[in-house]
Amino acid sequence: MAQLNFKGKSSIYNHHLTVKYHQLLPAKDKSFTDNFGLNDNLIIHGDNLIALKALLPTYGGKIKCIFIDPPYNTGNENWVYSDNVNNPMMRAWLGEYVDREDLTRHDKWLCMMMPRLRLLKELLSETGVIFVCCDDNEVHNLRMIMDDIFQEENWIGTIVWRNVTDNNPTNIAIEHEYIICYAKNKVDIESMWTSRFSDAKDQLISIGKYLNAKYEDKNELKQAYVKWFQDNKQFLGQLDRYKYIDKTGVYTGSQSVHNPGKEGYRYDVVHPITKKPCKQPLMGYRFPENTMKDLLERNKILFGKDENKIIELKLYAEEFEDKLSSVIQLDGRLGSYDLKEVFHDTTKVFDNPKPVQLL
Repeated sequence: MAQLNFKGKSSIYNHHLTVKYHQLLPAKDKSFTDNFGLNDNLIIHGDNLIALKALLPTYGGKIKCIFIDPPYNTGNENWVYSDNVNNPMMRAWLGEYVDREDLTRHDKWLCMMMPRLRLLKELLSETGVIFVCCDDNEVHNLRMIMDDIFQEENWIGTIVWRNVTDNNPTNIAIEHEYIICYAKNKVDIESMWTSRFSDAKDQLISIGKYLNAKYEDKNELKQAYVKWFQDNKQFLGQLDRYKYIDKTGVYTGSQSVHNPGKEGYRYDVVHPITKKPCKQPLMGYRFPENTMKDLLERNKILFGKDENKIIELKLYAEEFEDKLSSVIQLDGRLGSYDLKEVFHDTTKVFDNPKPVQLL
C-alpha cells in the first residue's frame, strides 16, 4: 500500500505515547457555575497535545464527535511547531515561525498533526466521527495523513464550504475551504445524515407565524397563504410541496402512513366529511390503531376531499430535514458576529472563528 512519508515522521510517530499525563485542575474563579468540576462543559487552557493526553483517561473511547480547526499553514499565521521531541536533530529543526520561505513547512505541519490525530482517534468512540477544517494549503496532505491514521475506508466525505466572495483579479477566485470527515469505524455509524438548516424552511416558518398572527379566521388564513405560496413557489426548491397552513404553521402531506414492503396494520379511518372509511394504503398502515387515534386527536392527519384519497401525515416546515450536502454556502463573517454576542466589549478574542450554524 502507498505510504505517507515526510521529514521527521520517524521521530514523532510514537511521540503521543511519550507525552506525560497531566491532571486537569478546575479553576474556580473562571467557572460559570458554583458546582465547578470536570463533569460539566469544559474549556481547557493549555498546550493542546498535553490537554488531549489529560482527557484520555476519562474520555478515551467515549467521544462521539470531534471538530478541530488546526493552522491552515498559509505562511502568514506565525505558528511554531514546538513539541518537546526527544531528538537533538528535531529540536534543531524546530522552534522557528513557519512561513512561506520555510521549504519544510508541509513536513512541520504533518509533524504537528500526527501525534494529535493519533490521540484524537483514541478519544473517539466506536461510532464517533471527526471533522477537520483546512484549505488548499494542506488539504492534499490532510487526506493522506487521515488515511494513514484512520484508514481510507473510514473516510465519510469532504464538505466544501463556500464562505467568501473574492473580488480580487486572480486566475481563479478562491472562495472556499474544506471540512474533511472520517469515522472511527464507518460500518458502525448511521447510513444517512440530514441537516435541519434550510433558507426556504426558515421562510416558510416565518410566513406561517406572520400570517397566523395577522388572521384569526381559518379561511382568511388559508387564502392569504395560497396567495403568498403562488407568488413564491418558484423560490422554495424542494419545499414547494408545502402548500397548506393551519394554526400550527405551514405543512405538507407525507405518505409515511404507508407500510413499506410488507403487510401492515388494517383498520378503518373515517373521513370527517363523508363519514365513510378512507381508502387504505396498498400494504396497510405502518403503525397500530392506537397511534392513529393519537394522530387524529392531535390533528396530524391530512384528509382528501373524500374517502377515495389515502390519508397523509401532516409534516410541518419546522420538522423538515434535508440531505447533508457536500457543498455549504455560509458567510464566514458570521463567526465573528457570533463571537461578538458573547464577548461584547472585546475587539478580538480568536482568529477566524467558525459560525455556530456551520458547526
